[in-house]
Amino acid sequence: MTTRRKFVSGCLAASLTPSFAFAAANDNASDFDMKQYVKELNELVSIDSKSGHVEGANKIADILEKRFKSIRWTVTTRDCAGRGKALIATNTPNQDHYDVVLSVHSDTVQPVGNAQKYPLTIKDNIAHGAGVADDKSSLNAVWWICKKIPPEALKKLNIAVIVNPGEESGSPASRAFMDEQAKKTDIALVYEPGRPGNGFVRSRKGSMFLTINFYGRPAHAGNNPQDGRNAIEAMAKAIPEIKAIASEYKDVTLNADVVKGGTTPNTIAEDATVVFDFRFFNDQTRDAVLDKIEALCKRGFAPDVTSELKYVAKSSALSHTEKSQKLIVDQASKDLNQPAPKWMDVGGASDGNRFSGGGAAVACAMGVIGGDLHNPEKEWSDLSTVKPRIELGRKVLELIAKNKAN
Repeated sequence: MTTRRKFVSGCLAASLTPSFAFAAANDNASDFDMKQYVKELNELVSIDSKSGHVEGANKIADILEKRFKSIRWTVTTRDCAGRGKALIATNTPNQDHYDVVLSVHSDTVQPVGNAQKYPLTIKDNIAHGAGVADDKSSLNAVWWICKKIPPEALKKLNIAVIVNPGEESGSPASRAFMDEQAKKTDIALVYEPGRPGNGFVRSRKGSMFLTINFYGRPAHAGNNPQDGRNAIEAMAKAIPEIKAIASEYKDVTLNADVVKGGTTPNTIAEDATVVFDFRFFNDQTRDAVLDKIEALCKRGFAPDVTSELKYVAKSSALSHTEKSQKLIVDQASKDLNQPAPKWMDVGGASDGNRFSGGGAAVACAMGVIGGDLHNPEKEWSDLSTVKPRIELGRKVLELIAKNKAN
């Protein structure tokens, strides 16, 4: 591996001359300053904020609180137990309903220490660093969007920035927080990193972890195995039968990714557990699959071995609905003379799933284009797309305001 290049904020930022891939006919980001953007991005990347590292999440929330208060937005924070501070910044005070949310997350998957091990480095407009693409470059871009939102949008819209400290690894507190915000939201622009090739995301599979516990009866494997009831053998029968359910539905996957059971080699296994990763593209399919798995568990997979299905909560798919089809991202791109968005349907979930579950129209991957996500050595963010994505965000807000009835 090549030696990591050290980040020198003043010299490096001054040397950047981004060759933007998008030629904008109308400059909606005339205030953009790459040197300042890089300085602020470095501040965020230098903070360890792995999901569950409360200290890091709180540092980022404190930085954002100061930034948004500096432009006279109303800022509140909410402690999400085990994840740190969530943040809500609004353009007007006392909002109980949001016309538009700009959703972003402060947590990463990078272990504590990676912020120092993988600092921000930039070459030819490509930034590397711990969590630079997912999601710190887009987190910084959201701040830049809000610094100079078109006046009509500020006047007509209730706009909120929602910062989730638990997107990468959810918790009961962070899920409850996001679900609460989703119920207040008409439109959610989710600032996950944009996909290479000018990619945006219109739908995402929902994901759930399904735990099935099997309870048998222990017995000595040599002296009286007939008195035992083997939970592991029941689990072995259950796995292919449950996986077969996926073949009945389009784009459903059920993967048995974790198994455990038994105590000693000479004891009939009393207990066993399998955890399935369950992915689906609509909530109706989710419910149908869960009903079938529940029915199989109640029926059982072996005599005198009981089985129990457990999951934390039902998650939602980010569905490509009629409401989301009417979002004006395509029109905003056209007005700015940017390439037409390439809309994608993907398997991984985001906070867009929670907003969709709450009934909002959603466009996802609105952020700075990046790739090799979660790979500490390779994750990258294309800084040549920062200004175009800021312009696009502001134009989308402007068009939403124009389309809103007075």
